[in-house]
Amino acid sequence: MSIKTYGLALMSRWQSALYKTLSEDETGGELNSRELASEHPAMIASCEACETLEKAISAGKDSVDIAQVVTKGALASKCAHMYVGLAAAKFTGNKERIKELESEIRYSVCDPLWAKALLEFDRDHQTVPYRHYESFDDFVLPLDDTPLTVAFVSDWGTGTPLARNVMRRIGEQKPDVLIHLGDVYYSGTHKEMDEHFLSIVRECLPESTKVFNLAGNHDLYAGGAGYYWLIDELGQPASYFCLRNQHWQILAIGAPPEAGSPQKALSAVPSIEPKEVEWHQHQIETYADRKTVMLSHYQLFTASGNIGRTPDNRPLALNPVLYEAFKSHLHNIDLWLWGHEHNMIAFEPYAGLQKGRCIGSGAIPVALLWQPYKQLPNLSIPDHLGEAPRINTDCRLDHDGDHYHHAFGLLKIDGSEGQMNYFQVAGVEGGAELIFTETI
Repeated sequence: MSIKTYGLALMSRWQSALYKTLSEDETGGELNSRELASEHPAMIASCEACETLEKAISAGKDSVDIAQVVTKGALASKCAHMYVGLAAAKFTGNKERIKELESEIRYSVCDPLWAKALLEFDRDHQTVPYRHYESFDDFVLPLDDTPLTVAFVSDWGTGTPLARNVMRRIGEQKPDVLIHLGDVYYSGTHKEMDEHFLSIVRECLPESTKVFNLAGNHDLYAGGAGYYWLIDELGQPASYFCLRNQHWQILAIGAPPEAGSPQKALSAVPSIEPKEVEWHQHQIETYADRKTVMLSHYQLFTASGNIGRTPDNRPLALNPVLYEAFKSHLHNIDLWLWGHEHNMIAFEPYAGLQKGRCIGSGAIPVALLWQPYKQLPNLSIPDHLGEAPRINTDCRLDHDGDHYHHAFGLLKIDGSEGQMNYFQVAGVEGGAELIFTETI
């Protein structure tokens, strides 16, 4: 079974709770692999329940009770729907429905595993506040002036054998710096940050490699305590930062303050803290003599992904918040890398940006039948742009007949010269294959 992830905090937190419960289940033995967790009947049933909920919310239904959907079927399915329904009622504060479901569950024959998962879901998820700067010099870190290699990967933190192989192939390149553009699954708990990110990175990369992690939506669904624990372990000062040397600067956009909250996540436009915008603008304007690489978890634009929707439920081609923040500076951004969309795409120049690249294909399986390179129907395109972003067909992932391969990027810097290489990795044993190169 492919790993399934969701854009709602409720679902991701439930998956984290169930994953931890399955890992510690004395009857089944400790799980040593995320793939085993994804194949457990309880996780499969929960994914079915979550998909029903996600479809209902996508259809514009503001109040959905997943527990009312299933009336027949396998016991695991019934239990999953009841417990996911109870989690949803708790998440939204529906006290009346909480009482009804608790009464129904009390007289059910569901495995105690479900109750354990709910207890884990109920645990206090500490919300760690976004870190503000006091000076424009805050969160600016040195980048070596000697020839160096910077690796980029995104949406990678699954802990699966596929993800481990991608990191092994990155490690073979001996990068001086690794930057992950966000999303450690399911919801960025301390356990997931440790097991799905830090331990694998330390195992696969040279000890000298400096590691950074942007905050994606999944990194914050558990409240952010796990995320901020991780970046403190890495020595990263905040969710946004700048790496700078004599010729280059790499700017990383931080976590939108609301990234960990939404039941509105399927339609809400990812934003950026206004004060942080000033910080980034200052770095670009003050150091315009340097080449600038911008990093973000969310896309500036897309032809086939989700960055929010219009009031009439049309998918957006352009993120209006990021665009308004940086439209006057796009000519000074030499390369913008983003993730969130589980694909690797090199876009033609668009909206004033010369090189916009999606590298979100770190570890989440994407099936051919999903047609990720096909333009979304009914895409909302700004009038001043007139057309959807166009994809460079020379940079496209291959596949195994069912799923697309995974990928990472490698920027080789020598003085003011830079070469960006894009690699794909096939399966749990495949090596790194160069598929696209460009000069920055």
